[in-house]
Amino acid sequence: MEFFFRQYGQGNPILILHGWLGVSDNWISISKFLSTEGYNVIIPDLPNHGRSFHTNDFSYKEMAEIIYGFCKTKGLEEPIIIGHSMGGKIAMEMINIDEDYFKSLIVVDIHFKEYNINSINSLLASTLLQTNISQFKNATQLKEYFVEKRIPSNLIGILLKNVDYSGNNLKWRSNISVLAKEYPKVLERVSVQENNIPTLLLRGENSNYVLDEDVISFKEVFRNSEVKTIPKSGHWVLVDNPTMLIKEIVEFLH
Repeated sequence: MEFFFRQYGQGNPILILHGWLGVSDNWISISKFLSTEGYNVIIPDLPNHGRSFHTNDFSYKEMAEIIYGFCKTKGLEEPIIIGHSMGGKIAMEMINIDEDYFKSLIVVDIHFKEYNINSINSLLASTLLQTNISQFKNATQLKEYFVEKRIPSNLIGILLKNVDYSGNNLKWRSNISVLAKEYPKVLERVSVQENNIPTLLLRGENSNYVLDEDVISFKEVFRNSEVKTIPKSGHWVLVDNPTMLIKEIVEFLH
């Protein structure tokens, strides 16, 4: 099973876990900056995403066990985990495996609660299941198709990173059939035990993923946590305001 990852710099290890339908590419610029601050930054393509191996279904428990096993195999000592959206839930599930192993945790715009299906992601999932990608010859054709389907422009760029462009016709690099079909499981609650791990919760100012009441319940579980709001950003904080995201991460780590 190939587990694809990118690695930058040397020093204390930071592992960055991307969100649903994301890939490691999304975090390259942020990772390169963090590597200049004295960190060994690793960003994998999570299972079923990008160049990593495919599975037949989705579960947070299995994903957490895979990533924890990867950390151990790589010999990472006291890694710092950064997780956005789905990646944040995986990170929180990893705390259940071995709380004492991780140095600290940064959760980006997600809570451990169960989420309701939202219209945008539901549209994404249904569109992807209906898409015969082999009918397209290049990214321009596929992009026009997604525009017709009313996929938001900022998400189209993210979707296009899941495509293999090497042949005469396009094909999915990520395991889109599983990721789209299993989307409801991505919304499931992660049961996290109370802990004292140093934790930073970052939420997008214009996002509704972490509400004020969610902050209260988050702090009840993550007893050693602080919460910051990233201005001028929605759920995709890393795209909307990467400068402030980096600033808050670096301040927390120092």
